[in-house]
Amino acid sequence: MTNAELRSLIPNVIHEVEGESLLIDKLAPWLASANKWLTDNFVGEDYSLPESLLPLTKKIIVFKAFADAVPSLDITLSPAGFAVINTDGRAPASKERVERLIASLLSTVDANVLPFIINLLKYADYRSTRMGQYWLGTFMYGLDDAMANKRDKDLLSTYRSMRDSALRFESELSQDYLGKEVMKHLRLARYAMPSDDCTLVMCDLIRRAELRYIASHARDQKAKCPDDHEVWHLAQPILRELRYWPELRDMWEAEMGEEFAVKPFKNTVKGGFYF
Repeated sequence: MTNAELRSLIPNVIHEVEGESLLIDKLAPWLASANKWLTDNFVGEDYSLPESLLPLTKKIIVFKAFADAVPSLDITLSPAGFAVINTDGRAPASKERVERLIASLLSTVDANVLPFIINLLKYADYRSTRMGQYWLGTFMYGLDDAMANKRDKDLLSTYRSMRDSALRFESELSQDYLGKEVMKHLRLARYAMPSDDCTLVMCDLIRRAELRYIASHARDQKAKCPDDHEVWHLAQPILRELRYWPELRDMWEAEMGEEFAVKPFKNTVKGGFYF
């Protein structure tokens, strides 16, 4: 990234005078930190980003770095201690304005991370990486659901909190109702191009049930998790829909058929009506 590219993304920055450090040099520590944040949480160390995603990547890194750097940009360390850089007659920004700027920058980061992770998941080689598997770990693909539920937490913390509940729900759903093979098939088929109607319908049903489960446990932190009775109710519409799709139904019956087979009643108590 060049200084000109950096400046094109950040508005209202006064140009350097002759002999002054370039903006990209001033932000270097924060740019490195933002790049590591993006790698650690989204890309992974073992994956090289496709060229088509580089413009979006740069934008996320720059806005994240600038948001982190803002509180320190007018502070310098001198031999005598910390000092405020001379503003040359410009009035310093109020605390409220600085806070609004940081909030705006972080909001821009969130807005760009949303399409970033969804576009990353379209690449099969990314989906096979450890980080790709992390983002495919639930049926909340991407961050849209986390954005809709974000309150005081940042977007990534909101997603992680929701993901923990989603994994508990999916574990119970897989073990007792759908089986591992159906769940695995739906995860892989979700990104087949184009996805068939069966996959889209089933994935959306599971995602909706998952979000209801998450919302329920967010309201009641002391509720049993997972709650077998609650999962049973949420699984019923999914099981009813599954029976309409022959490929999934056959796969489900092969693994879970005996669990759901109707067993004839047999009286084991000997007496006048024993049979």
